[in-house]
Amino acid sequence: MAISDMHTVNLGFIIDKKAEIHPERIAITDTSSGESYTYGDLKERSDSCAHYLMEMGLKRGDTVSIVSITRIESFDLMLACAKLGCIFVPINFRLSAKEVSQILSDALSPVVFYDSIFKDRYQQIDHHVRKVIDIDTISFDTSISEKPHYSYGKAEEPFVLIYTSGSSGEPKGVIQTHLNAFFKSVDSIIDWGMTYEDVVLVTAPLFHVAGLNALTISGLHLGGRLVLQNRFEAEKTLQIIEDESVTCFAVVATHLRMMVNAPSFPDRELGSLRFFLVGGEPLDPALQKAFVDKGVDAINVFGLSETTDGAIYQRPGDDLMNGSIGKIATHVEVKLVSDNFEEVPEGEVGELVIGGPTVSPGYWKSPQKTEETFQEGWMKTGDLAYRDKEGFFYMVGRGDDMIKSGAEKISPAEIEQVIASMPEVADVVVIGIPDKKWGQVPKAIVARKRDMEIKEEDIIKTCKRELASYKKPKSVVIVDELPKTGAGKVDRALIKKEFA
Repeated sequence: MAISDMHTVNLGFIIDKKAEIHPERIAITDTSSGESYTYGDLKERSDSCAHYLMEMGLKRGDTVSIVSITRIESFDLMLACAKLGCIFVPINFRLSAKEVSQILSDALSPVVFYDSIFKDRYQQIDHHVRKVIDIDTISFDTSISEKPHYSYGKAEEPFVLIYTSGSSGEPKGVIQTHLNAFFKSVDSIIDWGMTYEDVVLVTAPLFHVAGLNALTISGLHLGGRLVLQNRFEAEKTLQIIEDESVTCFAVVATHLRMMVNAPSFPDRELGSLRFFLVGGEPLDPALQKAFVDKGVDAINVFGLSETTDGAIYQRPGDDLMNGSIGKIATHVEVKLVSDNFEEVPEGEVGELVIGGPTVSPGYWKSPQKTEETFQEGWMKTGDLAYRDKEGFFYMVGRGDDMIKSGAEKISPAEIEQVIASMPEVADVVVIGIPDKKWGQVPKAIVARKRDMEIKEEDIIKTCKRELASYKKPKSVVIVDELPKTGAGKVDRALIKKEFA
């Protein structure tokens, strides 16, 4: 059987298999409702949901969208889609009705489910979709006498569409195949030493690969337990880790900073926690050390929606404080290339390009955008890095973020790391601004910690002490908070627009 025809890599198939092997094992605990669901429950619920979708006339290749916080029904729909060969489309619930309508139009969704807490916003979405359904008004019949007849989605067919934030233009639907999701799950299991005893906290939303692919699917693949927290709150997250004996989770750097700054953090033991993953931006060494000092591996991850989350990352047992983003994932290939796509020598900076079975086949219904980003089987990330002789990768920055000052190229990340080390600083972004003499010079936008004061001259003085003179910011703006994208990451595009 050709790989493209395989269905045994399908998550719906895997859950059905788990229900045969250990139906009574707890698969998901929802901390909001207090309910727990076994693998047997997941099979029954997803079978019933698949029957419901079939009764609506949905068929293989149709997209099924959902705008919701993370809840059991999200998993019902995702698994039902996998079983039917439909495509699951989790949409950012922070988007406006207009933005959601734009995505629905692009995804060609005949149906969208929404959480009732967003009722006022999403009842107004454009009705080019056939049906708009409040999740809380439906119930799936788990008493159906026999399993619906369906054929699982095959390995190279689309499983999920992950829409990027669209901060640089129109939103793009990243195609994630069943094979992409399977191999990412396998890499997480192998490289981070996961077992069926792991308890995975799912605090990132499913419309983000950190919530869907980093550890979530792996936890189900192994027969482990997921703990759902539908909205991040630092103190609550810390309490859930202790109450539910969480062993691992994925988080964005912004949320991690909130956890470390939470009043109870110094007194938390977090004894069950083995490791957590941080992606989206370089991990602040001070935040990393705060957890390492508690015996928890704080792991840097580099990945994108187009690579089904992590492609390069640290592993338990690595020197986590060496400044690197780690080594290549087991089933991934990475090259560092020049502008003409030739590999650069070891130690030299080049653009990261990524290949392998976790790399998306492209963007939904967008051949031109696909051709721009994917070349000869490789995904061009636009990120700059170098590799040392031991195989560790070190980020330099994005090609379009690099500051070109005279004959020098300045990495914003290097300056940000120095400023972030100051105790008064909550967050920082460094951008390049036009300069008549040098072309560009650095400018720092700094968010101070609550109830703390910091002066521009102190920031510049610190940078002058730690960095070459040409790297220090020529100006500093101090704000209460930096703007975030819908995925919780610092919105660099908006900051550039406002402050450049």
